[in-house]
Amino acid sequence: MMKIFQAYHWIVFLFLTILCSCTNDIDDHLQLLKQIVEVNVDGSSTTTVLSYDGNKISSIDNNVIRSDFFYTGDLITKIEEFDKVNKHENTLKYIYSNNDLVKIISSDNDVMNYTYNTDGSISYEKLMKNSNNNDVRVFHGILYFLDANLIKDDLIFDDTSDKVLRRKSSTLEYDYKNNALRNILGFNKLLNYYKSISLNNSILSTEVTEVKNLDTNQVISSIKLFKSEYKYKSGGFPIEIISEKVVLGNGGSSIHLKTKLYYD
Repeated sequence: MMKIFQAYHWIVFLFLTILCSCTNDIDDHLQLLKQIVEVNVDGSSTTTVLSYDGNKISSIDNNVIRSDFFYTGDLITKIEEFDKVNKHENTLKYIYSNNDLVKIISSDNDVMNYTYNTDGSISYEKLMKNSNNNDVRVFHGILYFLDANLIKDDLIFDDTSDKVLRRKSSTLEYDYKNNALRNILGFNKLLNYYKSISLNNSILSTEVTEVKNLDTNQVISSIKLFKSEYKYKSGGFPIEIISEKVVLGNGGSSIHLKTKLYYD
């Protein structure tokens, strides 16, 4: 009888363990970011609303811009953007090869090309049409990743004079918590969304800008540091970020104070 009881006890324990594990997986899966509130130092704020169809993002909308997302299978293949301030519409078409993003074609007559290197890095370039309808390279660079996080971006600007080399290098450090956008299907493929596609959260971003005169070898450089502090909810998803950086953007601003995040 004792052996039967022990066996039964073990089966119940195993079942509860599996159940808890499944419950955690479900809770993580349901953590979809629904609202972002960017708060400035003067108390003003901007609210961004994210809408979904299941775990597929359908729109990101605020008082400045609205983006509508369209899928083919599990991949985002088109984004329609509407700039509410300038009343401008732009359509981005995303092209993949073996589920990897290789090209973005914009209705604004520019193209982003991505090439996957053997060391795991990704090279990129932006081309635009000039007045003669020829492709002109605006910039190019390399993205470096570690453990599904973007850790470095080396960017060189091509729209400068032949005697000037202008470049920007960004390096990032991360924690081990969940990026608020990680459960959006296919979002991590969107390389043009920069740090927002990483698995974890950036706690420190360093940007070094360098301008070099190729005739004299004179170099003018500057460095910017952006630190971020996080508050988390259960499950490791952020609910508040104190930083000059915004969640869905690359720029920093001295007026930005913090970001508040709300889930379903």
